[in-house]
Amino acid sequence: VVPTVPPGTMEVTAHRGFGKVFPENTVTAARRAAEHADRVEVDVRRCGSGELVASHFERVRFTTDGKGRIGELSADELASLSVQGSGEGIPLVADVADAVPADTGVMFDLKGPALADDTIAVAESIDNRVVVSSFYSDALWEARAAADDLALSYHFDVRLERNATTARLLDCEYVSPHWTVALCTDVVERAQEAGRKVEPWPVTSTAVARLLDRKGVDGIVATTPRIGRREVDGLGYAEALTEALPAVERLRALTP
Repeated sequence: VVPTVPPGTMEVTAHRGFGKVFPENTVTAARRAAEHADRVEVDVRRCGSGELVASHFERVRFTTDGKGRIGELSADELASLSVQGSGEGIPLVADVADAVPADTGVMFDLKGPALADDTIAVAESIDNRVVVSSFYSDALWEARAAADDLALSYHFDVRLERNATTARLLDCEYVSPHWTVALCTDVVERAQEAGRKVEPWPVTSTAVARLLDRKGVDGIVATTPRIGRREVDGLGYAEALTEALPAVERLRALTP
């Protein structure tokens, strides 16, 4: 059982295993991220030989020294690549999940449909607290059909009313808007009033974390272990606002 987070603090999920610092979605990243986070996120895709592998991108050139698509390459071929120069290949999702200590949660982020059943099989093989997340509602519907009691997290875009309805129908425990949406709209308040926890993404600085803490979110999906509770508490609100304001203004300009 993962220890509960003290009142007034935010849970921290390691985005791609803190992929800004560690080789993202690797076994090493999962182990290292678990030292700093309440939960480790693992991206889920299906490779050409049928196994579930951990990769955010479909094209391997974005994170490795290889070429091709995840869906065209075998698990052995993917394992032979080097993620971000680490010498470590793209691993099986099961191996990444096994690397996370039992007292740290795991978030499986489905990168498309037809992944839920096999992901749930992996989840059932570990003792960690599990959340299944996705931008794709079809993927979450498949997960919900497979497991009534599974904790789901729906990644929001800017279609907030539509997203909120989908989250309600899916009975999601969590919703995950972009951090700028969380700061610029009433999505946090409305989701919490509906009984859902709000965990914005991808939080890249302590300034943004500080603003979200003040907003009252339940957790954050962070890109680096440097975004921890001590750093968030030590940053002044005015300083945080000054650092984050340009991104907030860009979102306001794009939002109808």
